[in-house]
Amino acid sequence: MLPKYIGRYRIIERLGQGGMGTVLRAEDEVQHRQVAIKLPNDTEPDTIRRLQQECEVLTQLQHHHIVQVYGSGSDPDLPFYIVMEYVDGVSVSSLVNPPGTRLEPRRALKIALGVAEALAYAHRSSLRIIHRDIKPANILLQRDTDTVKVTDFGIASVLSAQSARTAAGTLAYMSPEQAAGVGADERTDLYSLGVMLYEMLTGQRPPQIASTPAIPPSGITGVALPYEVRDRVDRLVLGLLANDRNRRTPQTAKELVEELRAIQEGRPARTGTSTSGSAPYAPTQRASAPPIPYPSQPPRSGPPPSRPYQERVSAPVYPQYPPPQPAPQPVYVPQPVYVPQPVYIQPQPVYLVPIIRSSGKATTALTMAILSLFTIGPLLALPAVIVGHGALKEIRLSGGQLQGHGKAVAALVIGYIVLGFTLLACLAIAASSGTHY
Repeated sequence: MLPKYIGRYRIIERLGQGGMGTVLRAEDEVQHRQVAIKLPNDTEPDTIRRLQQECEVLTQLQHHHIVQVYGSGSDPDLPFYIVMEYVDGVSVSSLVNPPGTRLEPRRALKIALGVAEALAYAHRSSLRIIHRDIKPANILLQRDTDTVKVTDFGIASVLSAQSARTAAGTLAYMSPEQAAGVGADERTDLYSLGVMLYEMLTGQRPPQIASTPAIPPSGITGVALPYEVRDRVDRLVLGLLANDRNRRTPQTAKELVEELRAIQEGRPARTGTSTSGSAPYAPTQRASAPPIPYPSQPPRSGPPPSRPYQERVSAPVYPQYPPPQPAPQPVYVPQPVYVPQPVYIQPQPVYLVPIIRSSGKATTALTMAILSLFTIGPLLALPAVIVGHGALKEIRLSGGQLQGHGKAVAALVIGYIVLGFTLLACLAIAASSGTHY
């Protein structure tokens, strides 16, 4: 039975219950706002310690994609509780259930981007907090804005303070290194996000900790990825699901944020963040054949297949998932299918010896200037000056492609000298005519 009050908070309803705590919706009668209160399921010291650890971690995180902590408290009947931001919305797990339910690809990528931004903030060098339990149930979407909110940092680790060598987490979304208990780091969260993105796109989870690689999302019948990003999304998802974390791509949440933004905006990723060329997946291709889009069909009907689910394991487990079962739809058989490769800009050839071209105007101007010295000066000097100026302008606009700057300058010098002497001669004649009169 729910209490009516916890401190100054009036309890409204139960929102949900997890392995360690129960979340209630309540009214803060002092601040006049709705909040979420997380209570321990029992009073065992380990449960209280984990809840206090979650409060300490969340207090350090102030990000619009992470549920905010308002405070904590205790009373005689309740040793510890956390007061958090109330998110009026749904969890991603409700969107991908029953099994086989897919999200529209652009919405799935938008949700993944919000989670990646939260992880990039938590992973930064001043914090180095890893979540270790990224899964659809821990990702909330606000009802009115569809804003992503990451919650449940109950088993998060601060890498600067502890080694994070336990296998705590949710098995279905756990990375191989986390399940083996050999140490978790920032790339552990990226693997879990890769599993979640695969599930949102395809309606099923990839094979877990298995030698058989996952089928690319676009290779699963009914997955309608936009044609222009199909190959890029396949490469990104399979790169995140690499068993060897040293080959996982991208290697940081910051790079993953950039790649997801670039995919959504239809542009190449900035240098150093693209997954092209580094992921273990290479699409098949055929030299001459038109692109064959994968057929689109509605989700299969009938009861959903059973899926094993295990939470909070404490030892390495290597199950084969999903278990063999009859497929109610055509089985994907890899076959040569033309998939367009990323378009690369062909670099322009660089000539070791530049092609030298000279300005014809410069040559013409110099010729007229020289002739003006020996013939009717002003009649050729003035055109030489005009053509010389035109040659200089042409050479300047060519950006160094045209030669002849020296010729144009020489033509201007000679032309202006001839015009100057002509002007002086005219002035002298005028002066002498005036004196004689």
